[in-house]
Amino acid sequence: MSILIIFLGVLLTIGGFCCLFTPISTTFGIMYFFMILLFVSGISMIIESIATKRFGLDFVFGILSLIAGGFIVFSPNLSFVTELILLYIMAGWLVLRGIVGLVYSVKAKQLIGGGGVFVISLLIAILVICAGIYSFVHPAFFAGFLGILASCFFIVEGIDMIVSGVIGRKIERTLL
Repeated sequence: MSILIIFLGVLLTIGGFCCLFTPISTTFGIMYFFMILLFVSGISMIIESIATKRFGLDFVFGILSLIAGGFIVFSPNLSFVTELILLYIMAGWLVLRGIVGLVYSVKAKQLIGGGGVFVISLLIAILVICAGIYSFVHPAFFAGFLGILASCFFIVEGIDMIVSGVIGRKIERTLL
């Protein structure tokens, strides 16, 4: 399993570098991805709510997701509002991802001790948190460089997967 994680981490890192060289295409791709995500999740939540006859928060959220996806598809003017909301959501997600990275760094230090891997993972987690906070403060700047940030995220996640795979291999060897 660790070999697969390392392989996928390498692929994700390579994909991140490819996206880094095409930031505008990456930004448009991300917005189309969110459009598809909003439509599909909205429709599936509505269908699931109707099938289970539960018309609570999932049903309301499904309708809101479908409407937000419709803004992106049918109205370029209203898509700006949706994209702005998505920028804030993504900024919050970056902060949370950085915090999770900090927690994993500390756990990795306990398992394999301090050293280069710990310092790199700690540094990356701090940079991700800083990027998320800066994105909250300057969402227009964040929108302009969304493709570059997404590329960097793919690279960071790829490196994180490689490190997790290496740590997993060391743990597997100690257990066997």
